[in-house]
Amino acid sequence: MDVPFAWIVFALVALIATLSVTEMVRVFAHRLRAVDSPGGRRVHRRPTARLGGLGIYWGFYVAMALATYGHPSWSDPFHGEDVGMIGMMLGSGLLLLVGVADDVYGLRATAKLVCQFVAALLLYRFGWRVESLGVPGVGVWRVGLLSLPLTVMWVVFVTNAINLIDGLDGLACGVALVATLAACALLAPEGGLLLLAAAALAGALLGFLWFNLNPALIFMGDAGSLFVGFVLSAMTLRAGQLSSPEAFPLVPSLLLMVPLYDTCDAIRRRTLAAAHQSSSMLQFVREVRTRVFEPDGMHVHHRLIQAGFSTRRAVAMLWGAAATFAVAGCILSRVPWVGLAMLVIFSIATWRAFRVLRLKVAGSLPSRAMSVAGVMLAHAEPDEAGERRAA
Repeated sequence: MDVPFAWIVFALVALIATLSVTEMVRVFAHRLRAVDSPGGRRVHRRPTARLGGLGIYWGFYVAMALATYGHPSWSDPFHGEDVGMIGMMLGSGLLLLVGVADDVYGLRATAKLVCQFVAALLLYRFGWRVESLGVPGVGVWRVGLLSLPLTVMWVVFVTNAINLIDGLDGLACGVALVATLAACALLAPEGGLLLLAAAALAGALLGFLWFNLNPALIFMGDAGSLFVGFVLSAMTLRAGQLSSPEAFPLVPSLLLMVPLYDTCDAIRRRTLAAAHQSSSMLQFVREVRTRVFEPDGMHVHHRLIQAGFSTRRAVAMLWGAAATFAVAGCILSRVPWVGLAMLVIFSIATWRAFRVLRLKVAGSLPSRAMSVAGVMLAHAEPDEAGERRAA
């Protein structure tokens, strides 16, 4: 089968498989009482099922089973050319189980983090590695012994970034879909099983998004965010190393700019809070260990809600930002200087937008200084009754 046609087929297979099973997962989650109830930082109005990751997992692996059936390298899967796929499947399966356990029973953050490190080590063992770092127009440097820690850091950071951005209906799923489609574009010249895997994930995410749009019928839960984050970390790592080693990690970071920015901002915010509460270095270390894992209501999506945007508009804005940076990443991998110019322009525009947003949330932005988008929003029709709002 011609590869350009094959990846579309496997995306459709994953889409249909996810659509067919997600409603059953929702009913199953309610029976297990694996639901998120309204209140606190949550902005939904009714109990909503978790465990949506099971639907994404099913669609992805049905498509992958068909993609790998009869593939030449899988006659001896532990020594074939695509042996790395074994590592991705083992690691993502482990984190799916961890996520299910957390959605149903609840797990300590440290336990989940340890499992993420184990999954990252599995990925490294099967050949998914950061082998070089580069700067466009300057050069590429082999990382040598730093390969293992850099690989583990990338995998764990991206996995947690998708988990943290999962705060509004359709947000994490849509942002992950954007990154996956961009990864497909980067991997298209290479072809092979990895392109089919990216297409399968895109199809599964699109199928789940039908149930996850506002007002959501089911959430990804940790089962979904950990699974999707891990697979995305592997795909973007390989896509960046194959398509543009001279721009790694810049290109894959652009594909995931929204969740990575939000995670960096959360770490900065919580570290500063720990510093303000500490009178000694020992107390600071203890505060950081505690606060870094504590959720708060100051993620970028929370700020958009606090600024008066509806759930749907906030999600659409962040999807747009994710798509903009992903396009810049794809262009950067092919035409470095054009991509860098776009990156500078987008970064300045994004910085100014978030500065305005922070002033508005803090109540110090004069009404006459509101953006045109804000004025249009003030005259827009009211939200539908089913929309979730910030408490």
